[in-house]
Amino acid sequence: MKASMFLVGASAILASASPIRAPLEKRLVKRALTTEWVYEFVTVTVTEGDAPEKPAPTAVVFLEEPEAPAPEPTTVVEKPVTRQTKQQPTTKTVAPAPKPTYVEPEPVSEEPSVVVVTTKQEPTTEAEAEPVATETATETEESGSSSGSYDLSLEGDYTSIMLNYHNIHRANHSAPDLVWDETLAGYAENTANGCVFEHDMTQGNGGYGQNLASWGATGDIDDMQKKSAAGGITNQWYNSEMGNWAYYGQENPPDGMDIQLYGHFTQVVWKDTTKVGCATVKCPAGSVLQYPSWYTVCNYKSQGNFGGRYGDNVLQPKGEKRVTV
Repeated sequence: MKASMFLVGASAILASASPIRAPLEKRLVKRALTTEWVYEFVTVTVTEGDAPEKPAPTAVVFLEEPEAPAPEPTTVVEKPVTRQTKQQPTTKTVAPAPKPTYVEPEPVSEEPSVVVVTTKQEPTTEAEAEPVATETATETEESGSSSGSYDLSLEGDYTSIMLNYHNIHRANHSAPDLVWDETLAGYAENTANGCVFEHDMTQGNGGYGQNLASWGATGDIDDMQKKSAAGGITNQWYNSEMGNWAYYGQENPPDGMDIQLYGHFTQVVWKDTTKVGCATVKCPAGSVLQYPSWYTVCNYKSQGNFGGRYGDNVLQPKGEKRVTV
């Protein structure tokens, strides 16, 4: 009984002391503590007659759990990510240069085709002038035997003027003189009277060559028929195109060459041509030209500009001086 009371008293003392120590320990240690209570019970058996032994006190053991060290800060270094864009190689495709195409020229048939060309002179704008009383003299630059045998004064009849201006140029290319053909002249007059600047070689079943020319002005042109006709032959057909021809002795001009550059000239001097017939008609403004004009048509037989025959019919010039109208 006494022993039990002693244990209860000892426990009470220990219990009352524990709240005081705990704050002290917290102050001194300044860290978190875990207190584990260990109780040891001693049972004492007391027999009668023996003096009671003083019991051993119950020990209280404090186990201190060391504070875990604070983890070191971890610095995460993020490596920069370099993104490389892979550039696709640029492939440049170069188209191969086209191969030249050679077209084999077709053989010339027995009856080669004839190309007919025309020339149309731009109208001349003139101020109103007094009517011309007489024919204007022709400026002749040629000299020698060929020019001396042809009258270029424009004072003769229409037929003579047309023959002389054709033949003086033909003589410079060793071609024989032309003679006048009334049938061809009639066909030319029919075409010219239509005042339409286009070829018409259907009369008399065709088979002849043809050159066209026109000249007009705002002034009075009534007395300019012969001059405009001679100018068509010399200035438009011969002088303006002769410089374009450099193919003497060749059967044909170069492929693709525009016949408008030479076709009137070659017809005038074509050696196999023997006859000519012409007409020059006055046409109103707005028909052949926008001004009143003289429209000249000349028909030739045999016709010129036959493919494959240029070398024999368009001969080298002799070098006579130029004639202008």
